[in-house]
Amino acid sequence: MLRRMKQVGIDYLFANGGTDFPPILEAYAQGIQNGVEMPEPLTIPHESVAMGMAHGYYLATGRAQAVMVHVNVGLANTTMGAINAASDNIPLMLMSGRTPLTEKDRFGARMIPIHYGQEMRDQASLVRDVTKWDYELRYGEQITGLVDRAYTIANTAPRGPVFLALPREPLSEDWSDDGALARQVPPRPGPAQPDPDDIARAADMLSAADRPLIVVQRGDPEGRLAEALSTFADAHGVRVCEFWPVRNQLPSDHPMHAGYDVAACLAEADLVLTLDASVPWMPRSMGPADGAKVIHIGPDPYFQRMPVRSFPSDLAITSDPAAALASLAAALGKPSAAAATRREAAIADGQARRAQALSQAESGNGAPMSGAWVSKCLSDVFDDDTRIFNELGASASFMHLRAANRSFSAPYSGGLGWGVPAALGAQLADRDRLTIACVGDGSYTFANPVACHQVAEALELPLLIVVLNNGIWNAVRRSALSMYPDGAASKMNRMPITSLSPNPDYTMIAKASRGWAERVEDGADLPGALARAMEVVRNERRHAFLEVATSTEHVPGT
Repeated sequence: MLRRMKQVGIDYLFANGGTDFPPILEAYAQGIQNGVEMPEPLTIPHESVAMGMAHGYYLATGRAQAVMVHVNVGLANTTMGAINAASDNIPLMLMSGRTPLTEKDRFGARMIPIHYGQEMRDQASLVRDVTKWDYELRYGEQITGLVDRAYTIANTAPRGPVFLALPREPLSEDWSDDGALARQVPPRPGPAQPDPDDIARAADMLSAADRPLIVVQRGDPEGRLAEALSTFADAHGVRVCEFWPVRNQLPSDHPMHAGYDVAACLAEADLVLTLDASVPWMPRSMGPADGAKVIHIGPDPYFQRMPVRSFPSDLAITSDPAAALASLAAALGKPSAAAATRREAAIADGQARRAQALSQAESGNGAPMSGAWVSKCLSDVFDDDTRIFNELGASASFMHLRAANRSFSAPYSGGLGWGVPAALGAQLADRDRLTIACVGDGSYTFANPVACHQVAEALELPLLIVVLNNGIWNAVRRSALSMYPDGAASKMNRMPITSLSPNPDYTMIAKASRGWAERVEDGADLPGALARAMEVVRNERRHAFLEVATSTEHVPGT
């Protein structure tokens, strides 16, 4: 199994072990003795951290990884990570042991009482609703074919996690069929191409539009969509709005970047083109103008996994978004004269919007400081390749992002605790590239921070972690205020089920794993603290931690 996983392209096995792991441990020991190539095993002391790291590693590399955990109890702890991966179309191979099938006689049979207590009628049901494929190993000789199938399905668009259960008895069988390992690795399926007739219709609709708009929320790790989008939007004068982006696609100063306020963009647009955007706007409070045409493009433009989703559509094109944009550009041909006029207007609007954002950020330099100020200060330490992972933390509205795939935000599934583990996974992919995790204090707590800091030290990952501490679950508070702006809860000094007081000293958690840590109370002190943190990350090559006291002011996009 491990040899085939390496052959299909899995670099790491993010592992949280249990009594079902003896065959895995023995296989690794024998493989190391015999020089066998296998995924590098990483001991991750909490399952949710393992899932987040595999998620972040894929975002950084485009290569799906494997997570293995202990039977049903370990699998239960991975469920939130599986939900996040499914929401974000992240391919990964999730595996768990399964309590031994037999009570005696067979090698690997039950040995201790928990082998009875952990039995389930349908263990895979814990993750079946959010995985593309699942199976339980019956016989050892199946394993290479199952690895091939699992990995291929995970990487077929729309991508997502798959699950394989591994009982001890078949997992510990002897292997004698090296011919199966010599079999060709199945090629990854190529991107879906658009229907030419659909592209011709889309080109006609775009040519007839005076104020076209593109809405995008994510792209591919390789940057193919970002490159195609940048070229297309610039050439044809089409504004691009990144509404709640989970992965930014344009540099902040791109001529056609229209910011993040999709309501204002929709009010002006007479054609809306969405690119793999599961929630291009919020129907409750906004939508396209009367008479505006809507085109949806993506590998699954109707997002069939979502039971309720009722966005209007005049044309839906099933295609890889980058391939569709390339075909659409070819169908449109030479840009119209109106494109240059739209481009000039967009440049002026963008300059005004960024100046306003800068002014807003600088006004938050106080005690406590605003999230906008934190975002701006973080942006000031970015280099050209810096990546930031946000979870109710920094906002792209107040940062200068130099290229695509520089800012990653938590999936819409909202499984908290994603940000720091995902950043750890991305840092693992490239230890020399500055990676920052910026999260809220509640999100930090959900991340199993003791495990995160232990991993950062054990794997020598020089990550910068910034925690925005406002002492409450602000997302819960804001949700209550949006539903009941004049309600009884809105008038309370401390709203029920929102306070995190008394706060622990979060810096002590980082210091427990030999991380550098500091707390910042005043916004004027933040640039200096960031400079000290960067010295630790860049020169001492260890992880740094900043706890930042922030206000409860809402930061757009978080």
